[in-house]
Amino acid sequence: MQEKKKPNFDRTKSTMKNIRFEDELLEQIEKAAGKGNFSRWVKDACKLYLAKSNNKD
Repeated sequence: MQEKKKPNFDRTKSTMKNIRFEDELLEQIEKAAGKGNFSRWVKDACKLYLAKSNNKD
């Protein structure tokens, strides 16, 4: 029997969320993010948005 792979990082401080994207937006993100970088790209975009909104205060 094959062993289960352990994650490369501690996942106890994270939560998985399922979100829906419009097809056109998803295609644009995947093209910009490159193969295998979707999650990181979305997280970075969220951080940039938060930083921008925090600067408005």
